[in-house]
Amino acid sequence: MRSMTGYGSGSAAFPGGRVTVEIRTVNHRFLELKMPLPREFLAYEQAFRALIESHLTRGKVDMFLSTTGKPPRRYTIEVNLELAQAYRKALTRLHKELGMSGEGDFSFLTAHPELFQVEEQARATEVQAAAITKALTLALAALDRQRLREGRFLQKELKGRVALLDKVRRQVNDRSGIVYEKTRARLKERITVLLQGLPQGVEIDQSRLLQEVASLAQRGDITEELVRLHGHIKALNELLRATEPAGKRFDFLLQEVQREVNTIGSKADDTEIRHLVVSAKEEVEKLREQVQNVE
Repeated sequence: MRSMTGYGSGSAAFPGGRVTVEIRTVNHRFLELKMPLPREFLAYEQAFRALIESHLTRGKVDMFLSTTGKPPRRYTIEVNLELAQAYRKALTRLHKELGMSGEGDFSFLTAHPELFQVEEQARATEVQAAAITKALTLALAALDRQRLREGRFLQKELKGRVALLDKVRRQVNDRSGIVYEKTRARLKERITVLLQGLPQGVEIDQSRLLQEVASLAQRGDITEELVRLHGHIKALNELLRATEPAGKRFDFLLQEVQREVNTIGSKADDTEIRHLVVSAKEEVEKLREQVQNVE
């Protein structure tokens, strides 16, 4: 289990300088990434984004980049010899036609960029981008270590809360059996009193009467809700042991738990159960607050 809150930094050197990458994450429902880059590195944004997305699935992510120095630039120069020869022939002919001595000064050819093709052997941005990738990888590793540490604390806290919730469920379950029998007995007593007030000779179908009593008592029965609640709590405990991101699934199950707890509170005609329901709601609310920070 990992927390969505964390920080990590990484640094890498390149010839002539150094780059540092910092990553900060906070909880968010989806993955939202902000990574302002200098203009010269915009071409590498998708590659950096893909690297981050391979490590993170949820959370608001801010990436900060700082560089010092610049890599040395090395160039190769290719000369367009055919064009240079043409310039030379033209200049020589011009000197001859005008009766000028010598072959002329060819220094003016340097003013013609079309004669030269200058290529950078290794683009400076490529060198820096490789260093950024290395620094980003180190920052993500540091971030993951911190998120795992925070996740262990969260896991322990969530485990304790789920255990308290299950304890309340067991208390409600024990109390519900007593309440059901009391409700059934109370209904039978009331019906008996009503029957005693009936005129002589009126016959009553006892089996049908018992069915009606059971049906009335069933309206307040919370057995099915308790069974479903037990299943949801088991699923929560399984998610606490999961290694893959489980925050969304955990939150969904807590919504189901809350639904069952609300139904129990509305159906149960018993003060003690209602008090227990209030306790259960408090635990669910605390769990939902904490799970918002789980990836």
